[in-house]
Amino acid sequence: MQYKIILLICSTCFLGCSEQPKEQAVAQEEPTIQTGEEIYLMYCASCHGQTGDGKGLIELDRPARSFIDGGFSFGNTVEAIAKTTRSGIPGTPMPPFVDVLTSEEIIRVVQHVRQFAPTMKEVLPNETEMVVKERPAVARGMIPPIQDGLQLHPRGLLVGNPDGLSYEYRVDDVRLLGIRQGKFVERTDWTGRGGSPLKPLGIVVVLVENGNPNGMFQSKDGEPLHAKLKSTNVSTALGIVQYDLLDDEGKIYATVAETCKPTTGVRALIEQQLLIHAQKPFLITIPTTATMDDASAVPAGKHTRTIIHAARESN
Repeated sequence: MQYKIILLICSTCFLGCSEQPKEQAVAQEEPTIQTGEEIYLMYCASCHGQTGDGKGLIELDRPARSFIDGGFSFGNTVEAIAKTTRSGIPGTPMPPFVDVLTSEEIIRVVQHVRQFAPTMKEVLPNETEMVVKERPAVARGMIPPIQDGLQLHPRGLLVGNPDGLSYEYRVDDVRLLGIRQGKFVERTDWTGRGGSPLKPLGIVVVLVENGNPNGMFQSKDGEPLHAKLKSTNVSTALGIVQYDLLDDEGKIYATVAETCKPTTGVRALIEQQLLIHAQKPFLITIPTTATMDDASAVPAGKHTRTIIHAARESN
């Protein structure tokens, strides 16, 4: 009888002990809910920086948005930022997260992102004007024809400087199309997955080759060189557009850092300044509406060229 009691106790203990790990295993498999901060660090910090300052570990062809500056292109409400997060921004490195994060996760990460920004009044999504303040600003996306009869550019770029001038580029093959004076740009391209064109707000004061310029760069043999956008920089006093000059085989002839600024004096002139690091010699053919301060032939090495445009009176 004693043997039976001992055996029963041991059997009960064995069954109890064998069930405990199963309960623990079930508890370990329960999904955990990530906080907004954890989602941000996983998906956003590599571009926008851990503190939201726009200084991430990934090198982009334009700086990521700094959230600590409090600037949001399409409004700073939770829904406005969530809409941008879901759909991305066409023409920029900002991808859509609609297939990556759930609606609840997007709301949590947006609430975390809003904590980076200083206290401000909420801006509704229809208040979409980008304003240039103390430092330059860049907007990328589709740009409409700069004048009637010209084509829309799916890949466009607007650089706004604090001096009140903005510079409009096509960037499939980098070319300055025109120069504007006044307000910067209105963005409405958040409203659809395919995007809609940017709306430049300034008045055109320089139209380069009637808004449809040819490429400026050729090899010594006259073969066209492709200007491939490399990056933009708005951390300096003037916005910088950097691009590589490539031949048909993709070989680099030169790297160019371009800035634009008005001159002082009686005439309204605007300088398109090229800081060139040439690996091979090449030629510059400027627009017929402009002049240049040096020879069109550029030898290998570091050089500068300044192309001068005459601005027309804005009304």
